[in-house]
Amino acid sequence: MKIFNLFSLFLLIVSSCSFSQKVENVDAKKFKELCDSGKGIILDVRTSGEYAKGHISNSTAISISDRAFESKINFIQKDKPIYVYCLSGARSASAAKILLNNGFKEVYNLQPGILSWQREGYKLEASNDALASSAPGLTSDEFNKILKANKLVLCDFNAVWCAPCKKMLPIVDKVEKDYKSKINVQKIDIESSSELAKSYSVYSVPYFLIFKDGKKVWEKSGITTYEELAGIIKKYQ
Repeated sequence: MKIFNLFSLFLLIVSSCSFSQKVENVDAKKFKELCDSGKGIILDVRTSGEYAKGHISNSTAISISDRAFESKINFIQKDKPIYVYCLSGARSASAAKILLNNGFKEVYNLQPGILSWQREGYKLEASNDALASSAPGLTSDEFNKILKANKLVLCDFNAVWCAPCKKMLPIVDKVEKDYKSKINVQKIDIESSSELAKSYSVYSVPYFLIFKDGKKVWEKSGITTYEELAGIIKKYQ
């Protein structure tokens, strides 16, 4: 009897875990509500051409046909909900399963895709932004020289396909302009500088590091504010 109860408890735990990791298919109205909440990451898994013609505002773009799809999604913060979409819902359904298999806990899939979004009259944004990195890579030796030459260094690890990274760009630019005499700012693409990113355990984007006299004194994963960055610079200048 005791063994049976333990086995029943085990099945209950397993079924609870499986349920908590189930993809939730939602319609356009619910999907828009989730996107507008600002709590999660919006993921467009269509091709770069489809993305350029029209996408949901603030979408991170990683095509499921990209051979590096799985490695790229692992740079997305896993502690946030993921709202995934494609044209009709088929590719995003496949992507959603891959997301779950890679440790994402809360995944919402737009069904039947962006077509339903358009039928509801919701807006799309067109874009000519490049989705493949063209930034020159930064080696560890080059980076160490930068650390030696500057008392304070702010590193912004980012990716061209990452919507939160794009959101942070004007904030980082303002910090660089306002504190140019206090800190050296390095914008580092995780794809072209992958070895450098790995050496500092950067596994999500955007990711920020501040070094003082060559030593790491502060780090943060995800979105931050101008005020927070300015405060850290003033603290260590």
